[in-house]
Amino acid sequence: MKAIRIIRSFVRSTVESIYALLTGRPKFRAKYDLAKVLANRKSTTTPVDLAYIVPPKNKGAWILNAICREIDEFVPRKTVTAPGYESRLPSAFAYFFSHYDYYRYALRKGVPQESKSIVFFTHPKDLGISEDELCFALNQCHRVVSMCLQSSDWLVELGVAPGKLEVATIGADPDLFPPHERANGAIGFCAAFYERKNPERVLDIVKAMPHRQFVLLGRNWSQWNRFAELRSLSNLKYEERPYAEYPQFYRNIDVFVSASSLEGGPVPLVEAMMSNVVPVASNTGIAPDIIQNGHNGFVFDVDADTEVIAGLIEQAFLISTDIRRTVRHLTWERFSMQIQSIAGLN
Repeated sequence: MKAIRIIRSFVRSTVESIYALLTGRPKFRAKYDLAKVLANRKSTTTPVDLAYIVPPKNKGAWILNAICREIDEFVPRKTVTAPGYESRLPSAFAYFFSHYDYYRYALRKGVPQESKSIVFFTHPKDLGISEDELCFALNQCHRVVSMCLQSSDWLVELGVAPGKLEVATIGADPDLFPPHERANGAIGFCAAFYERKNPERVLDIVKAMPHRQFVLLGRNWSQWNRFAELRSLSNLKYEERPYAEYPQFYRNIDVFVSASSLEGGPVPLVEAMMSNVVPVASNTGIAPDIIQNGHNGFVFDVDADTEVIAGLIEQAFLISTDIRRTVRHLTWERFSMQIQSIAGLN
């Protein structure tokens, strides 16, 4: 099998090199140009209105599936869900690719040119391809929906046409996450374990504030080599809960901290603020889009000293603003309507 893969790779590289020599185009264009020719073939199946292209079953990106479900909750049309990296797309008037790599893959196999392709962009990630190829691929779709202004600006710098871009801030369910009076005094983190969630910073913050109680709600933190040290801290409680119990977590905290080095959202930031929790978040993702320093929370530099962050957390307890009111408009219904508008469905 390994020998077959090597031969296939050699043949593919040779064909792409010949194509580049004959056309003067980059090598990566060969697979896309061929796919575009094949995509002209009409499908004989009846199309649905919207097809969600979601993570394959072996991928753990549950948040992308969840976002698609939230969109679909408010779509009164015929929809279908299909896993990314499938060779054949379902027939649809519009596609919502929950990750831009699924679109890149589909584009190489042939995306129906008469359909609208909406590509959701969370945050930059190394896909093992050149920036030129990523830029080319994204410029082929109908719209790139960016979660935040930072990612949108990055895509423009990359070379994606500004007219292709639209920012759509994710939401939260105002009924599932009702407001509460801040009085408990606890500080919360809510994140699955990834290196970009900055676990070292989380540990440093808890250590720097022994007089404060912290709650970490997450998954897979036991995979971290310093988890035992983190969990041994007397002022930290670690929890793993089903999503239905997340509202209880937010009711038990007054300040929410997001220490990530890179984000598209995070979704828990909106959920916390919808629950009237004061946010203290790193300057990435949607944090600078929805937080006004000193009014409804604080934003700190990603590389800020732990002492600076601890100081902002203390200041957060002094804020009397109705935090929920500042994000009350950030509902999933609004987000769904924006996506439907982009797809031409409403």
